[in-house]
Amino acid sequence: MNILITGYNGFIGKNLSFFLENKKNIKLFKFGKNNNLRDLENYVKKCEIIFHLAGENRNKKKNQFINNNFKLTKDLVNLIKKKSKKTYLFFSSTKQIESKKNIYTQTKLDAENYLKKNVSKNLSVKIYRFTNIFGKWAKPNFNSVVATFSHRISRNKKINVSRYNETIEFLHIDEVIKLFFNDIKNKKKRNLQLVKKFDNSYKIKLFDLVKKLKYFHKYRQKLIRDTELAYGFDKLLYSTFLTYIPVKQFKYNISAIKDKRGSFFEFVKSKNNGQISILVVKPNQVRGNHYHMTKVERFLILSGQGYFVFRNLISGEQKKFLFNSVKETIVETIPGWAHNIKNTGKKDLIAILWANENFNKEKPDTIHYKL
Repeated sequence: MNILITGYNGFIGKNLSFFLENKKNIKLFKFGKNNNLRDLENYVKKCEIIFHLAGENRNKKKNQFINNNFKLTKDLVNLIKKKSKKTYLFFSSTKQIESKKNIYTQTKLDAENYLKKNVSKNLSVKIYRFTNIFGKWAKPNFNSVVATFSHRISRNKKINVSRYNETIEFLHIDEVIKLFFNDIKNKKKRNLQLVKKFDNSYKIKLFDLVKKLKYFHKYRQKLIRDTELAYGFDKLLYSTFLTYIPVKQFKYNISAIKDKRGSFFEFVKSKNNGQISILVVKPNQVRGNHYHMTKVERFLILSGQGYFVFRNLISGEQKKFLFNSVKETIVETIPGWAHNIKNTGKKDLIAILWANENFNKEKPDTIHYKL
């Protein structure tokens, strides 16, 4: 299947290109600013599907909007008319057409209308009036408020927003790519479609958007997070935020508690899901010798060997569990049972552990008890 992408080097175009390049039985043709109409004609002849993503949305010269939004669309349609085979064209437009009047929205509307007038048996058109799209590879200070805010906040620069209470609808770039891929797999019989509503979009006030991004920036290196980053808008927003941070921020140091017995590193602390930490025990050393009232810890030994000792505080019952890193074993501490861990090997014992609550120095649920 031959597919043409106009505007392949833009925000949507880059994401679509990388996605389709990994798909079998698809050959991509790319049209951009460095190509000419002869190139376009050659590509159109070969391609059954066209994603028309090229356009102008920010330029001081009025004629650039006319040339890149309307005229290019007109030229594309006229080249398609010369073909005998049917072409499926998917056009990226904007929801701003419905609320704002400027040269950008006018030329986009003109392009839409031209496409509608030229729908035929050999030309199927699907128009997407996209809301604000966000994700990786958008240009800061250009066409994505999320990209702009993320870029500036991660560099401790001020954000200038006049309408903090304005609610904006956002659509993640991956949802856009899913829509396009479904279009490729399921070409519609109807020759004209206009899509204005999107099921997987998110609405948020600008004030709350800035608040979330500032929170990501402030607490990312402190390991603490209040938001759930495994699903929904916060997951997508955090992933997007990271793509705009300076490269030097890709790594950062964390503090550790160290003594002769070994060391303890906090890795991730979550308000809702407890914390993950790393424990290092030196050879022939013992860590623990305490119990918890409600706190639970789950240990997985990554390296080394040793044993856990548990003692029931009420009955005095005692149990000993041997372990080593060869056999993947999880040991879970139980409230009301005192416990410790000893390294019986010649190398450091390293374990990753999850606790169902964050350590609180003011109210530590860790009571000393010598086993």
